[in-house]
Amino acid sequence: MFDFFKRNQAPSSKQIEKVVKRLTEPQGEDAPRIEAAEKLADWGTPDALYALLKRFTISSKNITQDIEEKRMVVRMLVEKGRDAVEPILRFLSTHQQVEWPVQALSEILPREELVPKLVGALEKVAAASAFTPPEHKADLIRAMRGHVTPEIAAVLRQFLSDDDDDVRIAAIEALAEVGEDVREPLLEAFLEAEDRPRIRIKIAEIFADHDWPVKGYRPKVEQALPGGFSVTAKGLIRRR
Repeated sequence: MFDFFKRNQAPSSKQIEKVVKRLTEPQGEDAPRIEAAEKLADWGTPDALYALLKRFTISSKNITQDIEEKRMVVRMLVEKGRDAVEPILRFLSTHQQVEWPVQALSEILPREELVPKLVGALEKVAAASAFTPPEHKADLIRAMRGHVTPEIAAVLRQFLSDDDDDVRIAAIEALAEVGEDVREPLLEAFLEAEDRPRIRIKIAEIFADHDWPVKGYRPKVEQALPGGFSVTAKGLIRRR
């Protein structure tokens, strides 16, 4: 009886740390990592599930196996259902490599619940932008792809003035999912990026690919267009 209760009590932080070491060994064999993931999923506590998410922070030596293991962890999280939601949200606010966790969250929650959670995660990172590594911000924004709604777009617009080009470009690409409604904010970002050629090129590419007009901004846009682009008589950006 004592052994039964001992096996089923919550794991200690030291127990979890020990298992995480095996889970996140990129050069090790596959089996120990898989066993470690299964152990954490079996424990199923919030701390254990948060630790399970750390499998996404490393890539093993075999790319095919690495992807399969990450898919396995996604399945484990989805099977935990709503018990995995808070650990995933906690992970989103503290780690990079968030594409897989967002995928798991999108399979757990219906869209009407998913969107507010993603908005909250973005707002949290935006509020701490000055203290958040650019890589973390860019990864979280990229993970929004395929889920961008007007509500998410409203938060993404805050990143159009980020100090880091990669963060801005991630926001530009994600915002483009919303459609022509983001035309004016992107044109404003284009004009403000006087010393950032990568930003202007990316926005010019977006407009060329989507056939969005530069109406209302044409003279300034034409003057600032990077080499290789032009504006047609109809006010569309085209590659030369």
